[in-house]
Amino acid sequence: MKGIAVVGTRGGVGKTSICHLLALGAAWKNIPAYLMHTDNREPISVNGRAYTFYDARKPETLSTLMGAAMNNDGLCIVDSGGNRPKFDKWIAESVDLVLMPITPDPESVDMALLHMQQLEEYGAKNVRFLLNMVSSNKNEQARDFRKYFYKIPEDKIIGKLKKVAAVKRLRESDTEPFKTPPSNVNNLSRTLYFMVKSALENIEESEEKEQSMKV
Repeated sequence: MKGIAVVGTRGGVGKTSICHLLALGAAWKNIPAYLMHTDNREPISVNGRAYTFYDARKPETLSTLMGAAMNNDGLCIVDSGGNRPKFDKWIAESVDLVLMPITPDPESVDMALLHMQQLEEYGAKNVRFLLNMVSSNKNEQARDFRKYFYKIPEDKIIGKLKKVAAVKRLRESDTEPFKTPPSNVNNLSRTLYFMVKSALENIEESEEKEQSMKV
Protein backbone atom coordinates (compact mmCIF):
# COMPACT_ATOMS: atom_id res chain seq x y z
CA MET A 1 0.00 0.00 0.00
CA LYS A 2 1.24 3.47 -0.87
CA GLY A 3 0.13 6.49 1.13
CA ILE A 4 -0.52 9.76 -0.70
CA ALA A 5 -1.54 13.02 0.95
CA VAL A 6 -3.06 15.75 -1.20
CA VAL A 7 -2.42 19.01 0.63
CA GLY A 8 -2.49 22.76 0.25
CA THR A 9 -3.00 25.82 2.42
CA ARG A 10 -4.97 27.68 -0.24
CA GLY A 11 -8.56 26.81 -1.06
CA GLY A 12 -9.85 26.36 -4.59
CA VAL A 13 -6.79 24.62 -6.03
CA GLY A 14 -8.63 21.31 -6.45
CA LYS A 15 -7.41 19.15 -3.54
CA THR A 16 -10.67 17.24 -3.08
CA SER A 17 -11.25 16.88 -6.82
CA ILE A 18 -7.73 15.51 -7.25
CA CYS A 19 -8.31 12.97 -4.46
CA HIS A 20 -11.51 11.66 -6.04
CA LEU A 21 -9.97 11.67 -9.52
CA LEU A 22 -6.97 9.70 -8.31
CA ALA A 23 -9.13 7.17 -6.48
CA LEU A 24 -11.30 6.77 -9.56
CA GLY A 25 -8.31 6.38 -11.87
CA ALA A 26 -6.84 3.70 -9.62
CA ALA A 27 -10.18 1.88 -9.50
CA TRP A 28 -10.43 1.84 -13.32
CA LYS A 29 -7.03 0.06 -13.33
CA ASN A 30 -8.32 -2.46 -10.75
CA ILE A 31 -6.13 -0.95 -8.02
CA PRO A 32 -7.87 -0.73 -4.61
CA ALA A 33 -8.21 2.89 -3.50
CA TYR A 34 -9.09 4.18 -0.02
CA LEU A 35 -9.93 7.88 0.20
CA MET A 36 -9.63 9.41 3.68
CA HIS A 37 -11.63 12.60 4.22
CA THR A 38 -9.86 14.69 6.88
CA ASP A 39 -11.11 18.15 5.93
CA ASN A 40 -13.25 20.01 8.48
CA ARG A 41 -16.14 20.09 6.02
CA GLU A 42 -18.85 17.45 6.23
CA PRO A 43 -17.94 14.43 4.10
CA ILE A 44 -20.12 13.55 1.14
CA SER A 45 -22.33 10.45 1.04
CA VAL A 46 -21.24 7.83 -1.48
CA ASN A 47 -23.24 5.03 -3.01
CA GLY A 48 -21.77 2.43 -5.34
CA ARG A 49 -18.47 4.09 -6.17
CA ALA A 50 -15.54 2.01 -7.37
CA TYR A 51 -13.38 3.20 -4.48
CA THR A 52 -13.82 3.33 -0.70
CA PHE A 53 -14.53 6.65 1.03
CA TYR A 54 -14.02 7.16 4.77
CA ASP A 55 -14.86 9.95 7.22
CA ALA A 56 -11.45 10.26 8.88
CA ARG A 57 -11.74 13.70 10.48
CA LYS A 58 -10.86 12.35 13.91
CA PRO A 59 -7.10 11.72 14.23
CA GLU A 60 -7.63 8.40 15.98
CA THR A 61 -9.97 7.26 13.19
CA LEU A 62 -7.42 8.22 10.55
CA SER A 63 -4.62 6.38 12.34
CA THR A 64 -6.74 3.25 12.68
CA LEU A 65 -7.89 3.32 9.05
CA MET A 66 -4.42 4.04 7.71
CA GLY A 67 -2.94 1.26 9.80
CA ALA A 68 -5.49 -1.21 8.47
CA ALA A 69 -5.22 -0.03 4.87
CA MET A 70 -1.43 -0.16 4.82
CA ASN A 71 -1.63 -3.95 5.17
CA ASN A 72 -3.45 -4.13 1.84
CA ASP A 73 -2.54 -3.43 -1.76
CA GLY A 74 -3.40 -0.23 -3.58
CA LEU A 75 -3.47 3.46 -2.71
CA CYS A 76 -4.41 5.18 0.54
CA ILE A 77 -5.30 8.79 -0.36
CA VAL A 78 -5.57 11.46 2.34
CA ASP A 79 -7.64 14.54 1.46
CA SER A 80 -6.11 17.15 3.74
CA GLY A 81 -7.27 20.67 4.55
CA GLY A 82 -4.76 23.48 5.00
CA ASN A 83 -3.19 25.40 7.87
CA ARG A 84 -2.84 22.47 10.29
CA PRO A 85 0.80 22.26 11.42
CA LYS A 86 0.27 19.18 13.61
CA PHE A 87 -1.34 17.34 10.72
CA ASP A 88 1.47 18.43 8.41
CA LYS A 89 3.97 16.82 10.79
CA TRP A 90 1.99 13.59 10.72
CA ILE A 91 1.87 13.68 6.92
CA ALA A 92 5.61 14.29 6.67
CA GLU A 93 6.28 11.16 8.70
CA SER A 94 3.54 8.86 7.42
CA VAL A 95 3.03 8.98 3.63
CA ASP A 96 5.07 8.03 0.59
CA LEU A 97 4.13 11.05 -1.49
CA VAL A 98 2.86 14.54 -0.66
CA LEU A 99 1.00 15.95 -3.65
CA MET A 100 0.29 19.68 -3.87
CA PRO A 101 -2.08 20.90 -6.60
CA ILE A 102 -1.42 24.45 -7.79
CA THR A 103 -3.31 26.64 -10.24
CA PRO A 104 -2.04 29.38 -12.59
CA ASP A 105 -2.30 32.10 -9.98
CA PRO A 106 0.53 33.97 -8.18
CA GLU A 107 -0.90 33.38 -4.70
CA SER A 108 -1.42 29.67 -5.37
CA VAL A 109 2.20 29.25 -6.49
CA ASP A 110 3.75 31.32 -3.68
CA MET A 111 1.70 29.63 -0.95
CA ALA A 112 2.52 26.18 -2.34
CA LEU A 113 6.26 26.89 -2.35
CA LEU A 114 6.08 28.12 1.24
CA HIS A 115 4.07 25.06 2.27
CA MET A 116 6.60 22.77 0.60
CA GLN A 117 9.37 24.40 2.62
CA GLN A 118 7.42 23.88 5.85
CA LEU A 119 6.71 20.23 5.05
CA GLU A 120 10.35 19.55 4.24
CA GLU A 121 11.35 21.14 7.55
CA TYR A 122 9.02 18.63 9.22
CA GLY A 123 10.86 15.84 7.43
CA ALA A 124 8.83 15.26 4.26
CA LYS A 125 11.17 13.89 1.59
CA ASN A 126 8.83 13.49 -1.35
CA VAL A 127 6.80 16.64 -1.96
CA ARG A 128 5.62 17.02 -5.55
CA PHE A 129 3.47 19.52 -7.42
CA LEU A 130 0.59 18.94 -9.82
CA LEU A 131 -0.26 21.80 -12.16
CA ASN A 132 -4.04 21.84 -12.07
CA MET A 133 -6.72 23.52 -14.17
CA VAL A 134 -4.20 24.23 -16.92
CA SER A 135 -5.66 25.87 -20.02
CA SER A 136 -6.11 23.78 -23.17
CA ASN A 137 -5.14 26.83 -25.23
CA LYS A 138 -1.43 26.58 -26.05
CA ASN A 139 -0.82 30.34 -26.02
CA GLU A 140 -2.55 30.78 -22.68
CA GLN A 141 -0.75 27.75 -21.31
CA ALA A 142 2.62 29.17 -22.37
CA ARG A 143 1.73 32.48 -20.75
CA ASP A 144 0.84 30.76 -17.46
CA PHE A 145 4.17 28.94 -17.46
CA ARG A 146 6.10 32.16 -18.14
CA LYS A 147 4.19 34.17 -15.57
CA TYR A 148 3.46 31.72 -12.74
CA PHE A 149 4.74 28.17 -13.01
CA TYR A 150 8.36 29.11 -13.79
CA LYS A 151 8.95 29.39 -10.04
CA ILE A 152 8.33 25.68 -9.49
CA PRO A 153 11.41 23.41 -9.72
CA GLU A 154 10.89 21.17 -12.76
CA ASP A 155 12.00 18.03 -10.92
CA LYS A 156 9.19 18.63 -8.40
CA ILE A 157 6.39 18.67 -11.02
CA ILE A 158 4.73 15.33 -11.79
CA GLY A 159 2.50 16.68 -14.57
CA LYS A 160 -0.41 18.90 -15.49
CA LEU A 161 -4.16 18.46 -15.70
CA LYS A 162 -6.51 20.51 -17.81
CA LYS A 163 -9.70 21.95 -16.41
CA VAL A 164 -12.75 19.69 -16.81
CA ALA A 165 -15.95 21.16 -15.38
CA ALA A 166 -17.68 17.79 -14.96
CA VAL A 167 -15.14 16.77 -12.29
CA LYS A 168 -17.27 18.64 -9.75
CA ARG A 169 -19.71 15.68 -9.83
CA LEU A 170 -17.14 13.63 -7.92
CA ARG A 171 -17.30 16.09 -5.00
CA GLU A 172 -21.07 15.81 -4.70
CA SER A 173 -23.02 13.33 -2.58
CA ASP A 174 -24.67 10.44 -4.40
CA THR A 175 -28.43 10.85 -4.23
CA GLU A 176 -28.70 7.65 -6.28
CA PRO A 177 -26.20 4.88 -7.12
CA PHE A 178 -23.04 6.35 -8.64
CA LYS A 179 -23.09 6.46 -12.43
CA THR A 180 -20.06 6.16 -14.65
CA PRO A 181 -18.72 9.70 -15.22
CA PRO A 182 -18.36 11.14 -18.73
CA SER A 183 -15.37 10.01 -20.77
CA ASN A 184 -13.40 13.25 -20.26
CA VAL A 185 -13.53 12.74 -16.48
CA ASN A 186 -12.57 9.05 -16.78
CA ASN A 187 -9.69 9.90 -19.10
CA LEU A 188 -8.48 12.60 -16.71
CA SER A 189 -8.64 10.18 -13.78
CA ARG A 190 -6.53 7.61 -15.62
CA THR A 191 -4.02 10.29 -16.63
CA LEU A 192 -3.66 11.37 -13.01
CA TYR A 193 -3.27 7.80 -11.79
CA PHE A 194 -0.40 7.16 -14.21
CA MET A 195 1.27 10.44 -13.20
CA VAL A 196 1.17 9.43 -9.54
CA LYS A 197 2.24 5.86 -10.31
CA SER A 198 5.26 7.15 -12.23
CA ALA A 199 6.15 9.57 -9.43
CA LEU A 200 6.02 6.77 -6.85
CA GLU A 201 8.16 4.51 -9.02
CA ASN A 202 10.75 7.28 -9.49
CA ILE A 203 10.84 7.92 -5.74
CA GLU A 204 11.28 4.22 -5.02
CA GLU A 205 14.05 3.95 -7.60
CA SER A 206 15.87 6.97 -6.12
CA GLU A 207 15.60 5.57 -2.60
CA GLU A 208 16.96 2.19 -3.69
CA LYS A 209 19.87 3.88 -5.45
CA GLU A 210 20.58 5.98 -2.36
CA GLN A 211 20.56 2.87 -0.17
CA SER A 212 22.90 0.99 -2.50
CA MET A 213 25.40 3.86 -2.39
CA LYS A 214 25.45 3.69 1.42
CA VAL A 215 26.30 -0.01 1.46
